This record gives sequence, C-alpha cells and structure tokens, in this order.
Amino acid sequence: MTAHLPVSVALEGLGWHPEAWRHSPAGASVLDGGYWAGLAATAERGLLDFVTFDDGLTPQRRRRPEVDPRWLAGRPDAFLVAARVVTATTHLGLVPVATVTHTPAPEIAAAVAALDELSGGRSGWQPRISTTAYEAALFGRPPSTGDPFTPASDVVAEVRAECPRPVVAALAHNRRVYEFASHAADLVFVTPRDDGAVSTILGEVADSGGGVRVYADVFVSSTHVLDERSDAYVFDGDAAELVDLMLRWNRLGVDGFRLRPSVNVVDVPFIVDEVTPLLRSAGRFRSNYSESQTLRQRLVHQGAP
Repeated sequence: MTAHLPVSVALEGLGWHPEAWRHSPAGASVLDGGYWAGLAATAERGLLDFVTFDDGLTPQRRRRPEVDPRWLAGRPDAFLVAARVVTATTHLGLVPVATVTHTPAPEIAAAVAALDELSGGRSGWQPRISTTAYEAALFGRPPSTGDPFTPASDVVAEVRAECPRPVVAALAHNRRVYEFASHAADLVFVTPRDDGAVSTILGEVADSGGGVRVYADVFVSSTHVLDERSDAYVFDGDAAELVDLMLRWNRLGVDGFRLRPSVNVVDVPFIVDEVTPLLRSAGRFRSNYSESQTLRQRLVHQGAP
C-alpha cells in the first residue's frame, strides 16, 4: 500500500453553501448538540483524519455587521461544539477555530488544554485573525493599524507553551499568511482554484519558510448546490472525479485535503460512503484507525512536522 492520503472535513453551520438551510431537513439546527455529534460520528465512520469547526465573531460567516436574510445567522462556540462531540467519537481529530485577535491567550490556552484532556489528545485548534473595525468595536476597541500577524504569532506561541501537544492549523490565502502559517502552524489550509494555482501556492509556501504541511480546501457538492463565490475550488461531480482531482493535486505536491461540504447532511455522507472507499480501493486510504493515537502522532506518522 502506498502512503495514506489525509482527508479531513470542515464543518460550518448547516454547510458551506450560504443557503444550505434550504437543502437541510426541516428543524435541523446548529444549536442542537445531537446534530454536531451525528456529523462527527459519520466522519469517524469514514475514518477521516479530523474535522474542523468554524467560528467567528460575527453572526454569519460573511464577517459583516449586516445580517443577510438569505444566510444562516447564529453560530455556536466552536470549542463547545468540539467538546460536545467528544463522547460521540473515539479516534476522530477535533480542530475548532479560535479568534486570537481579541481573545486573551490564557483563555484560549485553557480551552485548548481542556479539549485535549477530554479527547485524549485528539485535539488541535485553528487560530483566526480579526481585522475589521466592526469586530474590534464589539470589544470597545479601535481597529488595529499594525500587522495583525505579529501579535497572533505571539498568542500561538503562548498557547503552545501551555499546551505543547495539540496541532495548530491555519487557513491562508496569500504570502503574508503563508509566512504566519510556516512559523506558527503545523498545517496550512490553502485554496487553489486549478492545477496551476496548486504549483504557485506550494512555491509561495516554500518561499515563506516551509516546514508546514499543505492541505487543499475543496468546496464539495454532490447535488449541484454550488456557491461560485467560494474562495476554494468548487467541485461539482461524482466521487470518481473528486478522487481523480485529489490524487492529481497530491502528485503536484499537496499533502492532504480538507473538504468543505456544501450541505453537511448530504455531502458528509457522500465523502464518507463514496469518496474515501474509492481512495481505499486505490490503496491511498486507511482501513482502520491506529489505537490510542493522538492527532499529532497521526500526523507525524503521515509525515507532518
């Protein structure tokens, strides 16, 4: 068997399509712990490496003060969601987002440490940076005028000092964020739109310091519920076509993938029941989890820092 291809899933609300609520069962609620537990259990059934839980300071993912009635409004705290699904999983890695710009490092460290203890070492976290005047105003602060990545790096370093085991991930779209990720994170999620962009981004990450595993984000819809505004590549096809894309980008140098389901209740099962079995048939995906393995140990075994 050749190397296992890491596959993870990004969980956001009812899905990454802004109007995923239109395509979800009536009564589906992001405030229902059972909803998140069910998604996590499905991801673990598919032997995925980890799931991420998105979060932010605004009521909608669009990160604007105005509320768009077409988008889902309201989101639970990512760390509380991760803590809720611990008992629904045994092996799955759990990686919530924390906004570091306006949150004291000791508070983040306490949350990271608690989740790591609850999960038996299956946790990580994703620092997020806030740069908008609106988000600063929520804390009675003026908007920042300096480089936000320098204080963010300091927060990550402080949290690492208190909790050295949890994995740190970062989402990056440009060279400055690649530099932050290369020095502060273990994994970086990137958003290439085509094969050429894959090579360009990998070169920019290497030039920014390297030393970080690169996972490509892909917006995945199995039912043609598409959002062309997505910053990530928008995939609209069958499982075999998605596997072909993943294997091709892996050959170009991408280390792993974070798939963004368009509609969670539809596309997480698609990933688990159709995509990963094809990867397994190709000899590129695990057939079971290793027992008592922390998330960091899993990633180190796969070649991560």
